[in-house]
Amino acid sequence: MSTKTPNDTQSQSVEDDSSTDVGVDGDGSDDGVGPALGPDRIFEVLKNQRRRRTLQYLVERDNPVTIGALAEHIAALENDTTESALTSRERKRVYVGLYQCHLPKMDDTGAVEFNKARGTISLGPTFQQFEPYLNLDGDDADAWAHYYLLLTGASGVIFGANTLFAGISSAQLFTGVLVGFVVLSIMHLYKTTEHHPLSGFIDR
Repeated sequence: MSTKTPNDTQSQSVEDDSSTDVGVDGDGSDDGVGPALGPDRIFEVLKNQRRRRTLQYLVERDNPVTIGALAEHIAALENDTTESALTSRERKRVYVGLYQCHLPKMDDTGAVEFNKARGTISLGPTFQQFEPYLNLDGDDADAWAHYYLLLTGASGVIFGANTLFAGISSAQLFTGVLVGFVVLSIMHLYKTTEHHPLSGFIDR
């Protein structure tokens, strides 16, 4: 954890939800994942997109990282551009928000360790409690996209073949395709909520 000065504490008051307590629950934990956090504490951190992107960036970059690099990465995502094309204003806006609000809040919960003196951030002792709610596996999303694409393609082939051979009525074909999409959608929803139960309550 970082050492905070009185001025640092005051700077956190500029955040819109700074009145919400995001401390830890309990006295400690012996499982190597830091003090136990309640669901409300985890939600308070993960409900903000910049904080979620901070954790994802730290995992991808095999932390620690500098606040400057983190700010550029998030600013590029928010402005739908590349880091090299960012303006100084775009960088500064994200940098200030991270420095004054988000990183101190995350440091308080142990999600990250924010060293203000060095300007570095690394994953904290309680990160493992946040990890199950982060979508860190992009391959999974790509896989589901392929499933939907395959089902769509198969439906087109079936309808085309039926036009040529007229073996099944259009109503029966439509019903079969609809059932296929419903089943696939239910499976997708189940897998998503199974691994990310808070995703329905987190802003995107």
